[in-house]
Amino acid sequence: MTGDSAGTDAVATATAPTTGAEVAPAGVAGEVPGTTATPGVAGAAGGGDARDDGPTRWVLASFSAGAGLLHLVMAPSHLGTSAAEGAGFLVAAWLQLALAVALVVRPTRPVLVATVVVNAGLVAAWAVSRTAGLPFGAHADHPESVTLVDGTCVAFELLLVALVVLRLGRPAAVRVRRGLVGAVVPVAVFAVASAAIASPAARDHSSHAHGGHGAEDEAHDDGAPAGGHGAHDPADAAAPGDPAAFASPFAGHDHDETPPPVELDPATQAALTAQLLPLADLVAEYPTLGVAEAKGAHRTGPFLPGQGSHVMPPGYTVDTDGVIDPEDVRSPLLIFDGTDPDAPLAGFMFYSMSEEEPEGFVGPNDHWHQHSHVCTVMREDGSIDTPFGAEDARVTEEMCRGVGGELLPVTGWMVHVWAVPGYESADGLFSDFNTKVTCPDGTYEQVEWFEVGDRDTFCRDPG
Repeated sequence: MTGDSAGTDAVATATAPTTGAEVAPAGVAGEVPGTTATPGVAGAAGGGDARDDGPTRWVLASFSAGAGLLHLVMAPSHLGTSAAEGAGFLVAAWLQLALAVALVVRPTRPVLVATVVVNAGLVAAWAVSRTAGLPFGAHADHPESVTLVDGTCVAFELLLVALVVLRLGRPAAVRVRRGLVGAVVPVAVFAVASAAIASPAARDHSSHAHGGHGAEDEAHDDGAPAGGHGAHDPADAAAPGDPAAFASPFAGHDHDETPPPVELDPATQAALTAQLLPLADLVAEYPTLGVAEAKGAHRTGPFLPGQGSHVMPPGYTVDTDGVIDPEDVRSPLLIFDGTDPDAPLAGFMFYSMSEEEPEGFVGPNDHWHQHSHVCTVMREDGSIDTPFGAEDARVTEEMCRGVGGELLPVTGWMVHVWAVPGYESADGLFSDFNTKVTCPDGTYEQVEWFEVGDRDTFCRDPG
């Protein structure tokens, strides 16, 4: 390949002598006794169209292709929640795949420089998404957690950048001999990439599992708010008393249970904003789960990704007529994003025992729903538990009585209101699920109810 005879190209990275690589002395372009030296990329005087040896090309290209494939595979799940994020994944994928081809076909200095710039930029974007959160998309300013898929992708990119930078500075220092290393590295890269794609976190993305109902993000992008579910502080978004932070309609995607929201006319929007303003006081009063429990609040079941931990505040009352008046607005169940004391308030749930679907809130977007086949258990501390979830016909009255509960054939009416600044749902103010409420690992992967036991979360990885 490129004119080298068998047994040449004896030098690989200076830091990996145990993998069949040799370190070339400074100023020696891969000279081995009895062989012909081939100038490395960027090693020819004056730049030009210098060529690399074949095995080295394939090693560098495999890291670029591996990262590109991970971006390409994860793009559909991101497109499902954010066109901007999904487009970013596709652009990254095709850039990395194109660079992989160029690294094999024509690895000139401009190609190597482009490889460094593209992959260093993607690593920087990933770092921002895991610390401050990306400034755009459905999860804007929402820091993500590191998972197997994105960790693998970033590892490929960092290794590629390091090798190419070393290659640009010392052309002879990164050359792979024909034989074992040149064959094993590409195979290992694609084996690791395949394992990451087959991991539970990647399957959760690919299936759009949103607690069984929605969508989420990852690879260079998704994760979790504070309190065990990431570092997303609602206080960073808007002041609790700011009316603009409440009750604005959100364009979203169709949901299995909730129709997409419709745009409200100015008068209706103003009336809805005024109706929900009392929730600002609750945002200030119950900023975290620990504060709520210290004031006498009780949880009403395990944490569910997409729905959070539902908590009954002190003095809670249930609506009975289906008309949500100002007193009802001041008495919802609280939803927290996590199970730790510092888990932030994420939203509210309103519950009504009216016979017909409640009149509810101003406008047409609050679609109330009921659950069937729910086992409820009254705890000594005043909390209500639902140990078996809902809608599962496998749960029998005998099972429910066995845990001291009562099996309800159908519950009252309920609706979520995602009106906490920073936790606005991409699927609408009244959506059943909120993609910003994730498990500690940034996914929505959960266990079956019979696996929960006495755990306080349905998340497969409780953190």
